[in-house]
Amino acid sequence: MSIPYALALGMGTFAYLVLAVGLLGFLTRGVLGTLAAGGWVLLIWSLRSAVRPATAISWIRANRLATGIWGFVAVLAGVTIISALRAPDGMDWDGLSYHLAAPKIYLRAGKILFIPYDSHTQFPFTMEMLFTFGLAFGGTAGAKLFHWAAGWLTAIAVGLWTIRLYANGRQVPAWAGAAAAVVFGSMPLVLWEIGTGYVDLGTAVFQFLALAALLDAVSFREGRPVLDRRRAIIAGTLTGFALGTKYTALLQFGLLGLGLCWLLLRTAPQERGKTWGAAAVFVLTSLVVASPWYVKNWIWVHNPVYPFFYRFFPHSYSWTAGAERGYSGEQSLFGFGTGLRAVLNIFWNLAVHGREFFVKSPKNLFGDKLGSLGPIWAGVLPLVFWGRKLDWRAIACLLYGLASIGIWLLMTQQTRYLLPVFAPLAAFVGVLLAGIDSRFVKRTAVAFVGASAVLGLGMHMVMAENALRVVTGAQPEREYLREALPGLYDAAEFINQLPVDTKVALYQETRGFYLDRDYFWANPGQHNEIPYDKLKSGSELVDFLRTLGITHVLINFDFSSDQGTAPWYRLLLGAIRSGRLEEVFRSDGAELERKGVLVYAIR
Repeated sequence: MSIPYALALGMGTFAYLVLAVGLLGFLTRGVLGTLAAGGWVLLIWSLRSAVRPATAISWIRANRLATGIWGFVAVLAGVTIISALRAPDGMDWDGLSYHLAAPKIYLRAGKILFIPYDSHTQFPFTMEMLFTFGLAFGGTAGAKLFHWAAGWLTAIAVGLWTIRLYANGRQVPAWAGAAAAVVFGSMPLVLWEIGTGYVDLGTAVFQFLALAALLDAVSFREGRPVLDRRRAIIAGTLTGFALGTKYTALLQFGLLGLGLCWLLLRTAPQERGKTWGAAAVFVLTSLVVASPWYVKNWIWVHNPVYPFFYRFFPHSYSWTAGAERGYSGEQSLFGFGTGLRAVLNIFWNLAVHGREFFVKSPKNLFGDKLGSLGPIWAGVLPLVFWGRKLDWRAIACLLYGLASIGIWLLMTQQTRYLLPVFAPLAAFVGVLLAGIDSRFVKRTAVAFVGASAVLGLGMHMVMAENALRVVTGAQPEREYLREALPGLYDAAEFINQLPVDTKVALYQETRGFYLDRDYFWANPGQHNEIPYDKLKSGSELVDFLRTLGITHVLINFDFSSDQGTAPWYRLLLGAIRSGRLEEVFRSDGAELERKGVLVYAIR
């Protein structure tokens, strides 16, 4: 486990170094290259005693079944790297909107600057700092490979940690650890997201290793728990990095805190001071490591968890109670609700109705594939009743996972938010498979897991066919992006030929990554920068846009069919009819009025 810990700690530390130089205004290739050189030296130094080829070869010979399963993990990694090398397309919506788009803006400016129109850029951005470095030296592929690496580092860490646990009074066999890695890595949602510019798998690697380190920090003396301070510091550091990737990690931080409270209640009186001290160190370390993002928000936007909890932070920058209601309403659209039937069927629904937890689109098999967590959970978790003498740490992973799912059910039910949770659940499944005492049940369960993993691989290979054509050069990247981003990519190419001082207001479109000119999200509800409630005509709207430096307007009419009665939309149409917005670009296939992507110049 020393290698996963070293790599995860290195990733987090390097991201914070990028944050520091970015805030100081030194975000250049030269500075980033110097940081990377120093990072490589430290990485090689830290791994010099961890890599022993002779030991690895002897282990492979002694564990042929486990080696074969790890070989399957390698196949999964090889297939998904093709998606990671592909240019981000229409299914990488958040990447094109802010995960990758904001780092591109930072690099162009040479510093981390305040982006007033996008509340997402005030989220914890640890993974985006790695994307910034990747973009600087390797383009989109260099950025996305960090997320790919985080995903497979999570799978490897799950497998290596699992074989340290016990079942049926014996240490878990090597094959069970490899199976746990497959359980996590073969989920369809993981196989899709691992090739994107999203960040959930970055949260997963930090969060899982934090949990593993904290559980390993607990030892027992005369049946009473004691907490080791050194491992608690490691767990706290990794928790802090997790808190620096997504706000949702705060929920798991709270669960770890509850676990520590239970632990403290059971600690022997003579050991209570030591355990209390270690627990305090864990909490303090977590908060200190996470604090740069939350302190930055307090200073920049007056809300440490911007844009959430507006009622507690009513002075949040460019945000309103109405915007908060709109954001919450959008998030609540996912899933099947919290009724008894939905709760009882949760693992079945996560397996076959992935679309409902992923993207609200017309019913189609494609959405169900991408959003699915696979059938493993619906078929294997009930086998807990056949498990015997499972390690208490595995049981802790199960409780941690189920509690997290319970909280998730009460919030926005998006499956990608569960990826960090299913890493420890995958470790539990590995221990469970080893602990089943019925040979028939065990073989059946292992066969089911294997079949599910092969199914996940097969589904992903079908979806990755386009990526292979682009990566191998069989299809030119420009041609692919024109197909994958209909209208939008052509509009971006047109805008990129305009003068360098061009600034574009985007309506019904947030995916600005391929724009090389300044742009501004202009829809109401995204911010409060444009006073739509005070504007009475299209001409007044154009005059106000001018005060923001806007020279052009891009409208994606394909996403505007439900906006006909919206006041802001009528203002925009009024500006077009009055001639204050003059059409200068119309995407192919947009012959009909209010169809396709159009660009207008302000007059």
